[in-house]
Amino acid sequence: MPLPLSCAIITLNEEDNISRTLKALSFIEDIVVIDSGSTDKTVTIAKSLGARVFYRKFDNYASQKNFAIEQTKFDWVLAIDADEVVSDGLKSEIINLFAHNKLQSVGYLVPRLTYYLGKWIRFGGYYPNYQIRLFKKTAGEFSGGLVHERVKLIGKPIKLKNPLYHYSYKNISDHLQFIDRYSSLFAEEEFRKGKSSSVFWAFLKACFKGFYMYWIRLGILDGKQGFVLALLGFYYNFLKYLKLYEKSKSISSFFVMVDSVHDVKGSKSTEKDGDQVHVG
Repeated sequence: MPLPLSCAIITLNEEDNISRTLKALSFIEDIVVIDSGSTDKTVTIAKSLGARVFYRKFDNYASQKNFAIEQTKFDWVLAIDADEVVSDGLKSEIINLFAHNKLQSVGYLVPRLTYYLGKWIRFGGYYPNYQIRLFKKTAGEFSGGLVHERVKLIGKPIKLKNPLYHYSYKNISDHLQFIDRYSSLFAEEEFRKGKSSSVFWAFLKACFKGFYMYWIRLGILDGKQGFVLALLGFYYNFLKYLKLYEKSKSISSFFVMVDSVHDVKGSKSTEKDGDQVHVG
């Protein structure tokens, strides 16, 4: 009999992943999918596998996931992504918690094991990569900006032992598209905070990230996959701060243009005090 537990998932064009994800959730009674406008078969597949599907226009990951949680029926929620799969071990661990009333916290940290280029990645900072995924919804919610949403929990979480499988990228092209999209979101979020960057800073951040992943976090032990991930980690960080530099440089150029216009007008004897250029 399924557990009195809800699962919340957000989707957009996940037809390659959603079936595998939902089939592993047969032990959960209530499954909620929030779709933001898929043009493939995601919604059809989700409904056919028993999920309750809702539409919500995407604004950011935290609010999208919180909306999903609001639609769930039970007090406890398992929040996962469409490219993640509950392992058999994690399934047994969760069933044991509920079946024997062993819930000792309002939230649980779940290790995440990533599959990349035909290999399970255990180094480079990719594992165990604990994240709060199972929690009581009255005690937790997602917070964060455009990227890096995390569950903010009222209470101390407990670690579970078995992993959530993460089928991260279909191929290198998919990974590069992710890097392009998330680096843009990062730059936008940091720019809104008033942060700036430079080409040199972007290069330094990228060098540190690649070195950290490959040598400090032992990505070298993951073989060629570890090397690729460290190299793309370098590229991702370089692109994040380079895009931030691009944004800050653009606004700086705009201010230079405004100042030059103001200086020209200010030299005219007919210039009125109120005729000034302002940036809102």
